[in-house]
Amino acid sequence: MKKMTFEQGMADLESIVRELEGGQLPLDESFDAYQRGAELYKQLKKMLDEGEARMTMLTQNGEVEI
Repeated sequence: MKKMTFEQGMADLESIVRELEGGQLPLDESFDAYQRGAELYKQLKKMLDEGEARMTMLTQNGEVEI
């Protein structure tokens, strides 16, 4: 399975949000879409948290100056 990039994940999450906001999904499909969106949100948040930790480590080690 190919690793998802942050940008791909955001595009997928935006698509799910548009589907839910459109109000055209049956109730069961809305629940499924919401669950997929929540799981995707967790994955994206983890990516951001890992990126932030990496930047913190780099700046603390003096490798990057911002």
